[in-house]
Amino acid sequence: MSDEFTTKPFFFSRNDVNFIDSVNEELIDQIVGQYVDIYKIDTEETESNLYGESAAKYYNRGFRVNCLILYNEPEIMQDDFGADLNTSIEMYFHRTTLTEAGFHPEIGDIVDWNGIYFEINTVTEPQLIAGHTDYKHQIKAIAHRTRLSSLQIEEVRR
Repeated sequence: MSDEFTTKPFFFSRNDVNFIDSVNEELIDQIVGQYVDIYKIDTEETESNLYGESAAKYYNRGFRVNCLILYNEPEIMQDDFGADLNTSIEMYFHRTTLTEAGFHPEIGDIVDWNGIYFEINTVTEPQLIAGHTDYKHQIKAIAHRTRLSSLQIEEVRR
C-alpha cells in the first residue's frame, strides 16, 4: 500500500502516545499495584493424544504481571450436586509492558488471583489511542473461575 493512502492522526503525534503510555505504565505498576500470576502449559512436559487431549497437564512457572483487575460479582449456582460459586475477572494489561517482557496472555492460560484460579477464555486489544490501529495500547483478558481439581495440576519431579 502506498504512503499516500496511509494516514496518521492529525492531533496525535508519536510523542503524545509515548507520554500516555508512560503515564499509564506508572499508574498500573506503581500506584494501583494489582497483579496476577499467569501459568502457561508446558508443551515439552505435557503429553497429548491423537485428539490433542492430555491426562495430566504441566504448567511452566508462573509469570507475575501487573494489571488492572475488575472482579465480577459472584453468582451462586444451584444444581443436583449442591451450591457452586461462579465468577470471572477482567484483566487490563499495558500492551507495551507485555511486549517488552516478551509475554502475551493466551486463551487457556491459568490465572492465580486472590487465591482463586481462573482460565482465560478471551483475549482482545480493544483500546487504540486516538482510534488509530498503529497506537494499540491495551490488552484485555477475561477469565472464568475454574476448580483446582479440573486443572489437573501436577508438580514436575526434578
